[in-house]
Amino acid sequence: MSWVAFALLLAVALAFLARPLWRAGKATPATPDAEQVTVFRAREQELADQLARAEIDPDHHQLLVGEAQRQLLQDSATGAPASTRAGGGWLLAAAGVAVIALALAGYYRLGAWPDVVLRDLLASADSPAPVIDRLRDRLRATPDNSSYWLLLARLVQQQGDTAAALTAYRQVLDREPDAAVVRAEYAQLLFLAAGNAVTEEVRDQTRRVLAAQPDNALALSLQGIDAFQQDRYGDAIDAWQRVLQVAPDSAEAEAVTAAIAAARARLGEAAPQPLLRISVALAPGVAADPATPVFVYVREWQGPPMPVAARRLKVAELPAEIAFTADSGLSPDRPLASIDRFEVVARLSRSGTPTPGPGDLETRAGPFERTAEPRAIELILAP
Repeated sequence: MSWVAFALLLAVALAFLARPLWRAGKATPATPDAEQVTVFRAREQELADQLARAEIDPDHHQLLVGEAQRQLLQDSATGAPASTRAGGGWLLAAAGVAVIALALAGYYRLGAWPDVVLRDLLASADSPAPVIDRLRDRLRATPDNSSYWLLLARLVQQQGDTAAALTAYRQVLDREPDAAVVRAEYAQLLFLAAGNAVTEEVRDQTRRVLAAQPDNALALSLQGIDAFQQDRYGDAIDAWQRVLQVAPDSAEAEAVTAAIAAARARLGEAAPQPLLRISVALAPGVAADPATPVFVYVREWQGPPMPVAARRLKVAELPAEIAFTADSGLSPDRPLASIDRFEVVARLSRSGTPTPGPGDLETRAGPFERTAEPRAIELILAP
């Protein structure tokens, strides 16, 4: 919310609050006698109730009623006003202006205004440097903001400041020890800082992530690397195959596939022959941001909408060729080899998600019958 919107909302709320008070200040004073008679009648009824409950005797009742009558006559003689005196509207208006000013000052110093400035800077800055400076200033004022620490960790890591990134990640984990995704990023950074070696600390962080989130692809990748570096190639293959099952459309899927092939080679196993070779390219004249994702997937013909196998590419990688083997699949219970008829789809996603959206480019081919021989399929993304 911008400060302008905040001020408007505050003014509207103040107006609703002030309206009845303003009207009360301008109202004609109530007749003292009328109010005093009402008070007297209430006292008279109270004494009658006490008499009926035998809490007082008749003589005492008459005495108290007489005192109430004398009090009524005395109050009527003084003529004390019962309602608010008119002419206080200016004071209410001044108080309203003061409240708005104080609230805006508090909003600027303590509230969301610095967050709005930071958000706008993040959207418009040409480099991370000014955002990092602003983040550090903000964290001095709000040192317990985990979101800011995480953003700082990622930005300084992009700048190559590994030590600062590790410190920022630790700040997040000190405050939110159950944040498995953050811990996985921290473990990966520890791995990179150690020269791509799985240290005992990396191993411990990876275990903690997988205990809380068994399908965390980043932690599974590190687990596979750990097994590979210890010559446990079968365990490495198991971990990396799990990565392909839980994150088949990740940008690292091709690298994981290559790592599995390398582990199999260490075991003396021949790499499985691809069942499908799919080439994907942009049609001439098609313009797209190089970072735009391209999702390629195989789906059962006239079957469930969920893909059987999938990969994620980027426009910058096109033209590209990807391969699916017989055991490729999002689920170990439904590999590609179990599908008799299938179609192949490629989608350039403007939104960055696998879900179709406006402006996407999509092409498909099929249906195809499953065969024992490798099949080559070409897909051209065109408007």
